[in-house]
Amino acid sequence: MMEQTYTLKQLAQGRRPIRIGFFLVPDFPLMTFAAALDSLRQGNRLAKRKAFEWLILSADGGRVNSSSGLGFDADAAIGRESRCDIVIVCAGVNYADSYDAAIFAWLRRAYSEGCVLGAVSTAVFYLAKAGLLEGRRCAVHWESLASFRAEFPNCLATEDIFAIDGRFLTSSGGTVTLDMMLYLIAAVEGRDLAALISDQFNHAQIRRQDDVQRMSPEDRFGIRNGKLAFVVRRMEASLGDPLEISDLADSVALSLRQLERLFHSNLGKSPSTFYIELRMTRARELLTYTELAIGQIAEICGYQSASHFGRSYRTRFHESPAATRKAEKRREATST
Repeated sequence: MMEQTYTLKQLAQGRRPIRIGFFLVPDFPLMTFAAALDSLRQGNRLAKRKAFEWLILSADGGRVNSSSGLGFDADAAIGRESRCDIVIVCAGVNYADSYDAAIFAWLRRAYSEGCVLGAVSTAVFYLAKAGLLEGRRCAVHWESLASFRAEFPNCLATEDIFAIDGRFLTSSGGTVTLDMMLYLIAAVEGRDLAALISDQFNHAQIRRQDDVQRMSPEDRFGIRNGKLAFVVRRMEASLGDPLEISDLADSVALSLRQLERLFHSNLGKSPSTFYIELRMTRARELLTYTELAIGQIAEICGYQSASHFGRSYRTRFHESPAATRKAEKRREATST
C-alpha cells in the first residue's frame, strides 16, 4: 500500500469531527490521559459543535487500569477500531511489561494508512520499538532520556517538553501533554480555540515545544542571584563533561573566591561540592529508574571509570550503585 501523508495541516482542511483514538497501556499515568482527553471535551464545548470525537483502545478490547488503579473500559481492541485520524499512545513507568509484537505491527499499519501518531510519556518507546522514529525528533521525559538514547541511538531524542516531527507528536508527559494537545488543537481548529481552552483550565501560558521540562534553578534551589543561577544551569547542562570551577567563575565575570562565597552564602556549600551532588543525584535517578549498565551511568555522570564512580557514589550515599539498584528492585517487587 502506498503511504499516505495526512499532516495536521491537511486534517485542518478535512472532515469533521476529527476522530482520535487513545491507546491505553496498563499502568498509564492518569494525569496525562486526562489532560489529553479533557482538552478535546472542552474544545467541543467552546466551539459549540463536535469538532472532535474519541474512543478508548486497549490491546484486547478490555478494561485498562491506570497507575492509580482507576480503570477505563475500552471501546475497541486495536486493529478493530473505527478509522482514526490520530492515535495517541499513553504509557507509564511499567511500559515494557506490555510490549507486544502485535502492538508494534498495528502502529506501523496505522502510520502506513495515513494516521497521525502521538505518544505521551514513556509511550515514545512504543513508537521507537515499532521502528517509526528513526531520524525523527521526539520528546522523552528527563527520567527516561538516557535509557532511551542508549536503546534507540538513531532516534533524535530531545529534552524539549514536546516535539512535532511530520506526523509524529510526542510529549514528555505530565502537564506538558496539555500544551501538546493545545498545539494540536490550534493546528486543526485555530489558535483562538486553543487559547480559550487554555483560559478555561487556568493555564496562563501555552508553553512552546522547546521549553524546559524541569524546574528552573531559581525555583528548585531557591536561588535569587542571577549569576549563581546561570552557573547552576551550566553545571546541570554539563554533568557528563564537567567544567572547571574557574571557567564557571570566568563565565559570570567573578573570581574563583567570589564564586565560592556566592555558593556558600546562598547554598551553604562550595561549587565543587554542589557540582558533585548534582552528578550523584542524577546517577541515583538513573540507577533507580532505568536499566542502564552502571558503566554507562558513570559515563553519563562524567566519570571516566566505573570504579571511580563507585567510590564517589559510596561516599555520597553510603552504599554501592549496585545496592541502590537492588533495593529499588525489591521495593518494586513488594509494591506490585
